[in-house]
Amino acid sequence: MKKITIVIVDDHRLVRETWSFILNSDPRFKVIGDCASGEEALIKVPKLKPDVVIMDINLPGINGIEATEILTKSNTTSKVLAVSLHTQPKYAIKMLQAGAMGYVTKNSAKEEMYEAVTNAVAGNVYICEEIRSTVLEQISMQEQQYNYKPAS
Repeated sequence: MKKITIVIVDDHRLVRETWSFILNSDPRFKVIGDCASGEEALIKVPKLKPDVVIMDINLPGINGIEATEILTKSNTTSKVLAVSLHTQPKYAIKMLQAGAMGYVTKNSAKEEMYEAVTNAVAGNVYICEEIRSTVLEQISMQEQQYNYKPAS
């Protein structure tokens, strides 16, 4: 079975090394590179041609949203998966609009990261449970605010 190849983009070395260790511990995945900035990703990703790019949003210089947009508009076949500490749905929306195939928060379990990576490769959008729950809570609060009652 061909391993899913991954490049990790995050400005924190320990985060890159930890994600590499976690992903490489699963036989389905192989981390083939990492980048500390959006600019570095724009150079390395087209050369390495990974199946998936795990992209942080908060990067020095070109941020993850901009880097994702540039990568997904180029001829690369790599799928971008956003991983961020931001738990507000607006960040997930921005990354999806930029071309990302999924969004996982840094609070997510490794199993959720695995699921997000395999979904991205399959061409499916994946949003982590934390963001889905937040969206559902916001919808529920709006319904209560407007005293919305669904038709029976």
